[in-house]
Amino acid sequence: MENKQKNPHENHRARLRETFRQAGIDGMPDHNLLEFLLFYSIPRKDTNELAHRLISSFGSLNGVFNATYNELLKIEGIGENSAMLISSVPAICRRYEEGITKGKINLSEPEKAAGYVIKKFYGSKVEEFYMLCLDGAGNLSNCCKIGSGTVTCVNVDKRIVLETAFRNNADGVIFAHNHPGGVVAPSREDILLTSELCSLLKNVGIRLIDHIIVSGGDYLPLASVEKFRNLFV
Repeated sequence: MENKQKNPHENHRARLRETFRQAGIDGMPDHNLLEFLLFYSIPRKDTNELAHRLISSFGSLNGVFNATYNELLKIEGIGENSAMLISSVPAICRRYEEGITKGKINLSEPEKAAGYVIKKFYGSKVEEFYMLCLDGAGNLSNCCKIGSGTVTCVNVDKRIVLETAFRNNADGVIFAHNHPGGVVAPSREDILLTSELCSLLKNVGIRLIDHIIVSGGDYLPLASVEKFRNLFV
């Protein structure tokens, strides 16, 4: 009869699984949560030390999930399956959030608009530019990605902006883009682009309501900053 080698960490894994079943993630510190996730890409080795190593390398659990596939592969003990699993978490969370918010969404209040767009940038490593098309009551008609660029910039095609606005019968528009570098303050290019887009939309009778800059969990609605209010109608 084949003598199967017993996994020395089997009981520890069982205890973690039971903790998750009984208390969910609220009952687990960050390293245990990451260790628990790694069970499913590393079925037989101890993942506790590896979880600690990942958090130490990237500074926090969020830092681990925000790391790129290639960055994760540089960590001793992380193979392709683990790197793929970890790096997919932000995108999965974003899809989950989008599923929750399906249906009529009113974004007439700046806080609601910011709360909606922040989720669009979960896990994004480069600048991305979104356009939210609203009806006259402030309800979201569609949210469209207009551009994706580099860590420091993104190009926006004004023709696509107009086509998107017309296709979605937009009464008003909110733009949103992210700063992966960690600072929400607008650049000179951000202000110039906002001014150009405001003029472009105004010429066809569409309101530019706001331009929200996002960095991590922080955000800045430019329409709320007094010196930028003249950019919006």
